[in-house]
Amino acid sequence: MPPRLVIFDMDDVLCHYDLGRRLRALSQISGKTPRDIRAAIWDSGFEDDADSGGYPDADVYLAEFSYRIGHTITRQQWIAARRESMIPSGDVLGLAEAIGKVSRLAIYTNNGPIVKSSLDELFPEAAAIFKERYCSYEFGTKKPDPDSFTKLLSQIKVSPADTWFIDDKRSNVQGAKLAGLKAHHFRSYEALAKDVKSMGFEIAGIA
Repeated sequence: MPPRLVIFDMDDVLCHYDLGRRLRALSQISGKTPRDIRAAIWDSGFEDDADSGGYPDADVYLAEFSYRIGHTITRQQWIAARRESMIPSGDVLGLAEAIGKVSRLAIYTNNGPIVKSSLDELFPEAAAIFKERYCSYEFGTKKPDPDSFTKLLSQIKVSPADTWFIDDKRSNVQGAKLAGLKAHHFRSYEALAKDVKSMGFEIAGIA
């Protein structure tokens, strides 16, 4: 029997995520160099802190983001730069849509409050398929911490044994398994489609 709940990671599973493109977009908006933006936001640990719940309010997060790069970034500019970095993976999205006809679907991504509230704008292709979207900041910790999975499943009231998780990072897959979930390390559509069959899904036309 297929799992009751299938959880997909977002970046580099449902879409290809290109941080370089995002940095270049932010550079055009702010006039700062991509290297300086990366140092201020990613290399400093700020984004990891935000993903772990350090800035649960979107306005506070955005104000700190702007302060750190030395230029005021509006919510729409932030969304536009984030969207620029995301190239939808049509084959995986199609497979997710087919899975959703059999099992409950959710996205679980290491991200902060703006991704949570703005997915319809950021990634409309996924938003049309996934009505349940969860970001790590909501749980005060992030993948691969097994506690993040425990808190997520406790909130949505599904047991780990009834859940299948898909992520491109091996460490996140291991964290999910430690929390009792079944899990797939995503490397390609073809490998995922094969595992979909082994999980008991009967979906016509998958490669």
